[in-house]
Amino acid sequence: MNIQLISTKAISVDLEPFEDSFEEKTEDDTSFSFDFNPIIEEQEKPNKFLVAFFGELKNFKEQYDCKVIYVAKFEVDETISNEFLKENFALINAPAIGYPYFRAFYSNFLLNAGYEPKILPTINFVQLRTDKLEEISKRFE
Repeated sequence: MNIQLISTKAISVDLEPFEDSFEEKTEDDTSFSFDFNPIIEEQEKPNKFLVAFFGELKNFKEQYDCKVIYVAKFEVDETISNEFLKENFALINAPAIGYPYFRAFYSNFLLNAGYEPKILPTINFVQLRTDKLEEISKRFE
């Protein structure tokens, strides 16, 4: 099966400044939450799927909350099914290919918005696979 990344796109970006009620914050006063989901595109003979990335970065020093939804679109040379979403490519390889684009977008967006660019952490998709597989299995029960 040949698989190719064909596009990436920001779907939603929400940047909200907030009033800081915390005292004397340092550069390390940030929190980042992350999730991803592989999704098959609705088609008669589906051969494309998306990996949707969801990130939220709260920076208490610069006083903002930034939420981003970003998708990486892949195309395969065969028809795929929901079972494909439980395979390693959809849960490990594809997210690992798309994540650097998401990561670069986040950093560049913050820089262009006038904030210090933040380098998001690396993600070990092998470790996330088990939890994500359980979540996907429940979706299709």
